Amino acid sequence: MAIHDAYARFTPYELLLPDPEFPERCFTAITREAEERGVDAGNPAAYVMLGAVQGALAELREEDAAPESAHDHAGILFFAYHFWRCGGGVVLVQRKTVRGLLAEGTGVVGGGEAGSVGDLQRRAGYVQLPQHLVWMESPDQPPESVDGFFWHRDESGVLHLAMVAGMRRDRPGCVVVTVPPQPLAAMPGWASGPAREGGGDFTTSLPGAELDGLVGICTPAEVFKLAALVLGRVTREPLEPASRPASAVPASEPPPDHSDPRATALPYAVL
Repeated sequence: MAIHDAYARFTPYELLLPDPEFPERCFTAITREAEERGVDAGNPAAYVMLGAVQGALAELREEDAAPESAHDHAGILFFAYHFWRCGGGVVLVQRKTVRGLLAEGTGVVGGGEAGSVGDLQRRAGYVQLPQHLVWMESPDQPPESVDGFFWHRDESGVLHLAMVAGMRRDRPGCVVVTVPPQPLAAMPGWASGPAREGGGDFTTSLPGAELDGLVGICTPAEVFKLAALVLGRVTREPLEPASRPASAVPASEPPPDHSDPRATALPYAVL
């Protein structure tokens, strides 16, 4: 399969928006209502009860969509809202960075310092992983390539995460998997501790896994561990804004099947 890591790809945030004016129209209304009602929009349960959120969800859902899709849309809308509110920070993680972090976290090279994620400068963001490197696996579903994860740090010091997979040209939408929130103070422990019962964190049985160095995620603990390792590195290293190569396919132009992925129109940094 083709691998493209030269620039940040079209993000699930951009995929979610039905039109360019949606954030200003809907997210501004959500902020205004939350402030007027004294509601903590950083609490997912309180957030989804806002009238402006329900109005935004009505715009996103198809008329013939299944009722359970409302829950899926609400989950991604929560992260998209905080992503927008905090300035839309995207971090593209390089292949060598992921492999180095996982080697530290699984004790392969030893002595790696996971770091604390408690001093994150932003309140929310999106981490994009190398294309087709990390795979989400479950017993009853085909493997899905993981694009990245949204994160949001609320005012009480709790980290919310949502992993995004299945960003493919041949079908609409994507797969969003939210995991139970965790205190920021606990994240260094997630970075250094085991994430699978019996060991074998991040291993996969996918064909060619050893040859291509593929990474598997089978448990929520592995989502926490990967996020803790990546965000811990983000807090320790200055990130320089990246520029998109001239050869990248603009976000406004969906590429033909033979071309590289669409580039994000959002600013991003490389880790």
